[in-house]
Amino acid sequence: MSFYSKLLNHSFVMFSSLALLVSLAFSANAEETQTEKSPIEKVFQTQVNSYYSINGFYNFSANQGAQKDLDDINDALAVIEERMNELRSESGKASDTDSFKTTTSAWQAYKKILNQNIREVKKTGYPDLRLAGDMAKQNIAFNAALADFYDTMIEMSDRKPNNITALSRNAATNLALMMTKYSARTTSTVSQVYAGEDGDLEVTIDSLATEFSKQLHELLTSAKDNKVAYKLLDSANTKWDFIKSSYLNYNENRVNFIVNLYSKKIISDIDLALAKK
Repeated sequence: MSFYSKLLNHSFVMFSSLALLVSLAFSANAEETQTEKSPIEKVFQTQVNSYYSINGFYNFSANQGAQKDLDDINDALAVIEERMNELRSESGKASDTDSFKTTTSAWQAYKKILNQNIREVKKTGYPDLRLAGDMAKQNIAFNAALADFYDTMIEMSDRKPNNITALSRNAATNLALMMTKYSARTTSTVSQVYAGEDGDLEVTIDSLATEFSKQLHELLTSAKDNKVAYKLLDSANTKWDFIKSSYLNYNENRVNFIVNLYSKKIISDIDLALAKK
């Protein structure tokens, strides 16, 4: 084989290898893109972690600044920060909407006063009830903004959540809110510390529990032909049966640690079941 033939053959092999590498890289990138969370899912995760963060604070204040509870707060805040940054850089002009700007403003206001409350507990060992009340109002405002932004993202999206996805997220958000209201009531000397501006019209914990029972039953029914999803939801239902009476009789049964633990596990089961459908 001549020198030029060898050179041509070598060049062909190099080009083929390079083409293969480019093809593999493109395939890997395409697969990664397909498995990434959608903007709508990111808003949902932000809302759940918003509840986790303030719920963590109620436990943190009741346990005189326990490190585990502080870790729970910081973990939730880290997820919120990450998701908000991702949403800010999303394509589709989502970050340019008035809804996102309102959400961002509400997030900054809530984060500021939450950190102020944390510092107060670290300094004195106890929460400042006025500050805690202001923090609750800011968290409620943040979640209201997130709910509005979630609707905005659905309107802008070409791929809207199906009925089961919407039901799963509504159920998870419902339970996260319920857990937060329960923790606020259990750990605070001011029973209405986590309530909206409507006072007596504020949705009660037992009514949320009744609604969640219906949602979970509907999810179980929808998953009867999917063994993996059904098993996860059945596990969630077993946990729910264990803590449901505490939510329904929230003025009598005060077992905050168990309610928190099982509520978070149920939300995880619902999320995992949705991923299997």
